[in-house]
This record gives sequence, C-alpha cells and structure tokens, in this order.
Amino acid sequence: MSEREIAKAQLLDLLKTAKSEEAAKSAISILFPRAKELLQAEILDTSENDNATSGRRIRNGDFARLYFLLTPKTVVWSKSQAKELMEGDPEIAFSVFESRIHAVSADERPKLRRVILELLEDKMRNGADTRRYWLVALLDNASLLLSDEGWKSSRLFEPSSEDLVRIMLRQVLMASSQIDRVELVKEVIKHATDVSLLCELVRSITGDVEPSGTSFKPDSLGVGTQEVRDLLLDRVRRLAADGGLPTQIRPGYILWYWWGCGYADQVRAYTDQLMATNEGIRLLLAIPISYVRSTEGNYERVDRNAWERIIDLRLLEERAQLLAKSKDEEGARLALRFLDALRHD
Repeated sequence: MSEREIAKAQLLDLLKTAKSEEAAKSAISILFPRAKELLQAEILDTSENDNATSGRRIRNGDFARLYFLLTPKTVVWSKSQAKELMEGDPEIAFSVFESRIHAVSADERPKLRRVILELLEDKMRNGADTRRYWLVALLDNASLLLSDEGWKSSRLFEPSSEDLVRIMLRQVLMASSQIDRVELVKEVIKHATDVSLLCELVRSITGDVEPSGTSFKPDSLGVGTQEVRDLLLDRVRRLAADGGLPTQIRPGYILWYWWGCGYADQVRAYTDQLMATNEGIRLLLAIPISYVRSTEGNYERVDRNAWERIIDLRLLEERAQLLAKSKDEEGARLALRFLDALRHD
C-alpha cells in the first residue's frame, strides 16, 4: 500500500467519528483543496474565480473558525446536499434553513444567513422556471433572514442581514429582462403572504409618486410601472382594511410604499386609527426605530423629520410617556425604548 493510500485510509477512519462524514469531508476539502481528490468529496464549487465562494475561505476571518468544526452541520453543505435541497420544494428548504439557524449560536447566525442567501441568489438567478416560487417563499419566510441580532456590535460599514437581502433581491430582479421582470413581480404580488420586502423592492425600482418623496425616478418596469404599483397598492389597502398589516414582518416598509404612491392622507389616517388601540400604539412605538452605526457606539434613533409625515409623533410621544409609567412591563419597555430613540433625533 502506498503512502498516499495509507494517508487516505487513516483520514477516512478519522472522519468516520464525525457526526456527518460527508459534511466533514466537504469541510476538509475546502480547508485543504488538494485533499478533495484524495477524499473524492463532492463540495460546493470552490473556484477562486467565484467571489461568493472565495469569500468563505479560511483566510476570511468571519468564516475561518467554522472550518475547524468536524461536525459542520451549520454552514457547509456538500454539493449533493445543496443540489437536493435547492431542487426540491422551497418550503421544505426554508424549514431546513430554519432548523439550522436555530441550532447554531448567535454569533454564527449572520454567517449562516449569508451562505443561505448565496444559495437562494444562485437558485433564483439560474432557475427561471422556479424563480417565482422561490421568491414567494423568501418573502413569506423573511423573518429567518431579517434579523436584528448583533446590531450593537456591528462595525461601521458592515452590511446588515437586511441590507444583504434587499441588495440580493434587487440584483436578481434586475438581471431579468424588463418584460420578465414585470411579469415576475405581478405574479409575486398575487401569491406572497408577506409583502414587506416586496414594497421596499418595488419602491426602490419605481420611485415615488408623492411629490415630496424620492426625486430619483428609475424606469425599471417601463410601461408596466403603474400597473405593478396599483396591484401592490391594492394588496396594501386590503391588508390595512382586514387588520393584517401589523402582522407583516416590516410594516414600516409597507407604510412608506403606501405613502410614496401619493396617498399621504390615507396613511396618516391609518396610523391615527392605530393610535386608538393598545396594540396599535405598541406597533407604532416599534416601527420608526432604526439602527445607527457610530464610532462612538451604535445606538437606536427615530428620524423625526421623516416619520412625522406619516405618524403623529407628538401624540405618540405623549402616549409613550404614559405607558412608560404603567404597570404593563412589556408596554413600558417598548415605550422607554422609543423615547430613548426619539432623543437621538
């Protein structure tokens, strides 16, 4: 038996002690590219010309520690596992994503979410026949990817999970022809349960009708712009009328889309209506808060000049001050958080 065969046998015996032998082979092959042929492991494409893949190499500090796990159940998928997962039912795939996200530590979740986003982006870019189903599944399961975890320690120019999701959606959509783009968005509007990210996406590629809104007027949807805008606006109005808008993952995105369509009075009337209920007040206390990265420490802020366009912040501040003194512990916590963020305006 040659030295090569002896080394292979010893390595294979060692890998058998791992919880997932195939995943361990993939990890070793990524860490030591010359071992790929020795182990005959199938792994996700590790070509140095692939920026997304090379970004997860061991030399990248964000990912290096993950490669030292002999049970890489969190981030490393073998090529066959990834292919099977992404060629199957999108809802099953997101169930797998959810289980893996919940199984890892909080500091590993941002890296895992980025790997999931890369799988989703590749699938939606290259799978025209199933793109709509995966996009709908992503929108409806957005809570798995839109996380506030770790915002306090985020570096100054580090993109958040939410930033990465929005960028990826825009890139996937813009990679299609204009005709295909319009048809895809129309189909997704009909079938998506959660339209939060869709409102943000459509607004970013069509601009605002509201005169005081964005001055940039992209022509991403051409003659289909108004039809798409109206279809999504109809969904938004129905959500508001049926009481479903507060259950969306990012109600703020939806309110700004509604406002940007030129119906500022309707949005203000809706938020005034929310102010009349305890549940509505709690929602309004959370919606305007955003995260600010600073060299002096990250903090939460309410942009008063912007949000006063759609929420009566003076009245909301008064309600928050009363709630902060109440015996309602959860309500008081929300109120104090809002009041603190409002002071950073």
